[in-house]
Amino acid sequence: MTDPVRNTGETLPSADEIADRAEDLAAGTRDAAAGASEAVGDARDAAADLHDAASEGLDAFSTQAKEAMAKAKEAADEGTAYVKAKYQENPGLVIAVGAAAVVGVAAVLKALFRR
Repeated sequence: MTDPVRNTGETLPSADEIADRAEDLAAGTRDAAAGASEAVGDARDAAADLHDAASEGLDAFSTQAKEAMAKAKEAADEGTAYVKAKYQENPGLVIAVGAAAVVGVAAVLKALFRR
């Protein structure tokens, strides 16, 4: 069958060929859609796994931070009790050590800011 519009002598595909091509195209589209759907499912699963891992990491970090805070508070309380006990024994020594610490910190800061 020749193309009556163009009159090029080329034959047009038959209805069966067009149907076969359409069927092949539809099958390819279905396969691509199935592949895309599977990829979306995999991405969703990966995102859920990432969320779970992040939640577990955050819980672990929170627990560790709470433990560290409790230990720091306990150490500060022990240090305060120790200083109070030493102050009761020898107040002049505690005052001298405190003054020396202030002078030392001031010297370090002065050296740092001089640069």
